[in-house]
Amino acid sequence: MGHHKNKYDNYKDGINNDDVKSYENKVEGLKRSVKELEKISKRKKEIMKLEKKRKKILKEMKKGHK
Repeated sequence: MGHHKNKYDNYKDGINNDDVKSYENKVEGLKRSVKELEKISKRKKEIMKLEKKRKKILKEMKKGHK
C-alpha cells in the first residue's frame, strides 16, 4: 500500500525558507506597529488627564475671582 498524499503534504512541500522569512518579517512589523499604537494610546490618555486638570484649575480660578 502506498502513501496517499493529502492537501497538507502538498502545502508543506510548497513552503520554502523565503516564505517563512517573509512571514516572520511581516509579523515583526505588525508587532512594532502595535507597540507604536499602544504608545500613542497611552500618550492620549495622559493628555486627556492633563486637559481635565487644566479645566479644573481654570474653573477654580474663575470661582476665586467672583
